[in-house]
Amino acid sequence: SRRALEHALVEAGFVFDIAGVESIEEEVEIRNWRVTTRQGARTFQTRLDDWPRELPGGGLLIRDVAGDLYRLGDVKELDKKSRDLMWAFVD
Repeated sequence: SRRALEHALVEAGFVFDIAGVESIEEEVEIRNWRVTTRQGARTFQTRLDDWPRELPGGGLLIRDVAGDLYRLGDVKELDKKSRDLMWAFVD
């Protein structure tokens, strides 16, 4: 299943680990993300109806429109700006 594959990819390390969120802007049917990852600065897009998924071990998984995966660990560990931008995606 898709969730099992995504979980396996996270465990194997085939994802970008988000260290900070610079901006999230919404357009018509698209959400534009600008983030900092362990691999460097990245920009990507998600569909407005595609929300981050909670991971079994904690954190969130985001799939962009190209199919790349981004993992966000504990939101509480992010800087204040990143936490403020992510408030709509977490409980």
